[in-house]
Amino acid sequence: MPLRRTFAISLTVLLGLAACGSGDDDGGDDAAETTTTTEATEPLQILVTDDDGIEAVGIDVLVNSLSEINDVEVTVVAPAENQSGTSDKTTAGGAPYAEGATASGITGTAVDGFPADTIGVALDELGLEPDLVVSGVNTGQNVGPLAFVSGTVGAGREALRRGIPAIAGSAGLTEDTLDDYQLAADLIVRYIEEHRAEYEDGTASTDAVVNINVPDCTEGSAKAFVEVPLATEIPEGVQVFATDCAAASDEDPADDVMAVATGFPALSLVPPDAPTP
Repeated sequence: MPLRRTFAISLTVLLGLAACGSGDDDGGDDAAETTTTTEATEPLQILVTDDDGIEAVGIDVLVNSLSEINDVEVTVVAPAENQSGTSDKTTAGGAPYAEGATASGITGTAVDGFPADTIGVALDELGLEPDLVVSGVNTGQNVGPLAFVSGTVGAGREALRRGIPAIAGSAGLTEDTLDDYQLAADLIVRYIEEHRAEYEDGTASTDAVVNINVPDCTEGSAKAFVEVPLATEIPEGVQVFATDCAAASDEDPADDVMAVATGFPALSLVPPDAPTP
């Protein structure tokens, strides 16, 4: 992906006037020139998608939160309908699209296809050049092996293949509770602000999707944000979709499954391709 374009604005100032000598047309000092250059950069370009559909609550919360970041341009290209669990599937020959809007009326593009299709539409049909793809906020955590089933993460995996860094965010299954969506959106915003320079200069990694999941706390509140490995399995009896966040837990969870299951919002890294069985 090309680096962010920078526009140089040059201001030339002429200093000094030719001195007037009596009857001497050749006399006087030469005008001096001084050039000053000021740089103005484009806004950070963020492409937002999800797998719950353009009208879902989670993507609306995310878009509104991202729009509050200083000097950004947020564009929504998301599935027209719910496409949960479709991984990184794409539509042969491309997917059709039309104008759409989020729940709060933010205009975007609704794609009649899979989440991964939205990346192709955005880049190949709409001609967008995002610095970053953000997918979510998904309803239901995508931890461990669930990440490779997720359409939310699947869109991010497709972005990586196109050379664009990606973040995916997921929360609990309780759609009528906005707190979890907002927490996920806030953590995504924090991550972008901390790594903004890398997105702006094109050095952000495209080796893995930054996968952020927050617990759905049935009791208590979420604990500290941790960065942990992606789990290879979900142990029998471990509950990741509903968590007693007030319960005592290990302060150093081993992976993203155990982190979310014990009340910790977690960041893990998901590679573009699923592991071979």
